[in-house]
Amino acid sequence: MSSPLRTGGAAAWTTEAGTAAIADVAAPATSTAPRYTKQGTLDGAVGFDDRGKVLDPDYPTATAYGEYSYFKPRDAYALKRRITRDQQRLEAFYESVSTETHHADPTGAQAQSVLRSMGVSGGQQEAGRGTTGSAAATGFSHRDLVNTYVWTAQGGFFAESTEATDAVSETTSGSYTFSGSFGASFEGSFGALGLGWFGSLDASVGGGFSVTRAKDASRSFGLDVQCAPSGDLQRRDSNGKPVYNAAGKPVLVPGKVDAYRFLTFYLGENSANFDDFYHKVVDPTWLQGSDAPDAAALRQARQNTAKPPCWRILHRVTYVSRVLAPVPPPGAPPLEKAMRAENIDSNYELIKRLEPYVRPSATTTGALATATREVLATQLPELLPHATEIIDYLTRYFGMEN
Repeated sequence: MSSPLRTGGAAAWTTEAGTAAIADVAAPATSTAPRYTKQGTLDGAVGFDDRGKVLDPDYPTATAYGEYSYFKPRDAYALKRRITRDQQRLEAFYESVSTETHHADPTGAQAQSVLRSMGVSGGQQEAGRGTTGSAAATGFSHRDLVNTYVWTAQGGFFAESTEATDAVSETTSGSYTFSGSFGASFEGSFGALGLGWFGSLDASVGGGFSVTRAKDASRSFGLDVQCAPSGDLQRRDSNGKPVYNAAGKPVLVPGKVDAYRFLTFYLGENSANFDDFYHKVVDPTWLQGSDAPDAAALRQARQNTAKPPCWRILHRVTYVSRVLAPVPPPGAPPLEKAMRAENIDSNYELIKRLEPYVRPSATTTGALATATREVLATQLPELLPHATEIIDYLTRYFGMEN
């Protein structure tokens, strides 16, 4: 499966999907609810001007820290924890299924219970099965995927972690109805007595089935994410030539994104994904009022009662760094003013200075906080009063939960 991503100006984001399945990435850019995620901004901002951060009109409060557009760390890590719990639960169940004939099989016991409830005596259980060992349990329990990616203007795009699975579920469901009626009447000359009868038949049939495909292959099911924004952050003059300062250092464009981290999720088939798509992802005004072919198709596909299971792909940004203005505007946060006083162009540049000293401690938030305060005291004492904010930057950059 391929999920290409393109970013323009290092701050815009367009997502596409090469399949017709209902997912976050299946909706056109104009149809997405702007308060959910908005293409063109990673974190609610679109750059800087002489007054400071320029905000997207749909995120007027994005001057302060918060969760805007794709930047939703709390949402991302909550979803990641849920995937981990579900995987551990399924893996524990599959590992409990013994393939040895002298061990009880919980799945067999459940099948026998169902048969007895239907008044049918259970047959003989199959003695052998083809799947054995904890490796197989891991493969079958791995249904949802989460990958971690980082893009920097200096180093480009790379995957920090990727996952794959050998088991994919597909669900097909349907509902069929038919009705018929018949009637007749008879009257005879038997006094005042009449005889009549009428009957009707109504029937409804619903059904569905779920299929799990498992395979032994050299290539597993996974996500292929591409991200290739321009890494050129340098200002250009009216003739298009690069601008340098008096010291010969490139002059950067304030507000451009120079680094960000994001998680890409694949969520297996579930009715909740269908619900989220229509109630969170798609702009309800566009869906109801637009005469665009996409809107008409989505209105036809909407099944509020059935809520057919579907898979979902979504992206969540957990860290963003932007180039700071050479001269901080009056309303700039104190940390940004302190960094510019130290000739630090962005919080990513600050992180790169601190990373060699603090990365070994990026195992727990407590250890990282201690290491950060120690290195600030010795290397950048002017920034020590802002240690809490810097620790927060580092925590998000290293992909750690607060």
